Amino acid sequence: QNRICGAKGPLNFQRLKKHVNVSRMRNYWIRFLRLNLRFLMLDASEHLSADTKAARKFPKFGVNVLIIGEAGAGKSTLIKEMTGDENIQTSSTYSGTSCDSRHSSPCKIHWIDTPGFKLPISPEEALKTKQGWFSQWKDSFAWIRWLGKIRGMITSSDLSVRPSVVMYCHRASSRIVPGRMLEIFSIPHDHQIPLILCITDICGVDDEQRHEQRKAMEDLAAALGNDRCGHAPTILEINSEPKIVRSHRFAVTGVKELLAAVINSLRPAHALNLVTRAWFRARRG
Repeated sequence: QNRICGAKGPLNFQRLKKHVNVSRMRNYWIRFLRLNLRFLMLDASEHLSADTKAARKFPKFGVNVLIIGEAGAGKSTLIKEMTGDENIQTSSTYSGTSCDSRHSSPCKIHWIDTPGFKLPISPEEALKTKQGWFSQWKDSFAWIRWLGKIRGMITSSDLSVRPSVVMYCHRASSRIVPGRMLEIFSIPHDHQIPLILCITDICGVDDEQRHEQRKAMEDLAAALGNDRCGHAPTILEINSEPKIVRSHRFAVTGVKELLAAVINSLRPAHALNLVTRAWFRARRG
């Protein structure tokens, strides 16, 4: 069996070429050379007092893909399919992940699995449903903590934690809360981190619901807009494990496209986000 990025099963490389931007991958080496030249220019500019040590270590740690989403969205199942690690515990009825875990593929793509969270309803919906004040406060407090955690990981100086790509998993049968989802999407978007929106378990809904979910995600991506680098979020539909629904067998779909999206979204210039101002450095002349 041929393997790429740890994916299981034989791959059709002719088909994969349709999804992977081969010309972009060929130019990666040139881009890294240009990036190194930028580092040299920053080091030589004494008036900037730039510290490029952390940025230069970026390639050694590989690529971190931070996977977030609600409980039961299929995050661990997707990582299990991507890495081939049968020891990963999964569950569709409860949160199978209780703490952050890092799973690696042979090509140094590291998948950071996180516990699932609960999307709180908006204040307007809380008034309509007559949700109690204590329940509102508890949900709001937990949500603020989650936003702070994700923001902390994205801005962390620890390169084993800091993600190069953020992937949000949304179960096709789950509700969409636009305001709350935009709050979490805007964190990687504002930091120029590639964002991939995955609609999982697409075999669990009919075609009409599937199109509605896709349209809702497209509306959210349009509301988010392009980041400062001019890139928009990527939307994918994935079925991460084979299932039998109403006597019909559904195969795994969308995994190769996800690998291609991760590879094609990587840009060496992201390492410039790790450059800091070394205020303690003595200024000469």
